This record gives sequence, C-alpha cells and structure tokens, in this order.
Amino acid sequence: MLIRDLGDDRLTDAYGIRYQQIYPHGGEDLADWGLGRAVIAPGGATEPHGHHEEHEVFVILAGRGVMVIGDEEREVAARQAVLIPNGADHFLRNSSDTEPLEFLSLYWPPAMGALDL
Repeated sequence: MLIRDLGDDRLTDAYGIRYQQIYPHGGEDLADWGLGRAVIAPGGATEPHGHHEEHEVFVILAGRGVMVIGDEEREVAARQAVLIPNGADHFLRNSSDTEPLEFLSLYWPPAMGALDL
C-alpha cells in the first residue's frame, strides 16, 4: 500500500503553477499512468503545453476557470472533468481574482492500436 499526503507544503513549481506529483513518485512501477495535484493562484494559468504521448484528464476540485484546448475555450468549475486528447496543446486559466483553482491531473499513454481522440 502506498499513501501520499496532499498538503500544500508538498507543492512545487511546475507548468507555471504549484504542482505535486502523487503517482508515480519515488520509483514505483505499478502502472503506466500518473496522477498529480495542481493549484493555480487567483488570476494565474498553466503554461500552454501539449503531451504527445499521453491523454490527460483534469478533475476540477475547487474554484473555476477557463480551459483552452487547441482553438476551443470553455468555462469549467468544481465537480467537472475535462478530457485532453494526446497531442492537443492546452492550458487552464483561473478566472477568479480571489480564490485558487485546484485540480487533479490523471494521464496515461494511448492504448496500442487505438485511434487518437
């Protein structure tokens, strides 16, 4: 059993925001997926980027923002999940001036032989 604490003291700078790699972390090789926790400060945003070898889902835990994937832009809020297909450039912007936006990032490689989304 592996248990990770999710305290704010575990967040580090990554992607232009505060981020904690939850799994894998420390060398375990239990799966080909990863999970991280991220916090975007009020008015902040992730750096625009893309993952060309993995799909990703953002699960919004708290706050609200604007998700941009390619040319598409949509408002998102707590209790929503956003699928980001591999190869898609994307970023998430916190639309609040006072509250942080917190989310989980789950990512995995496309299945062998699967079509891109």
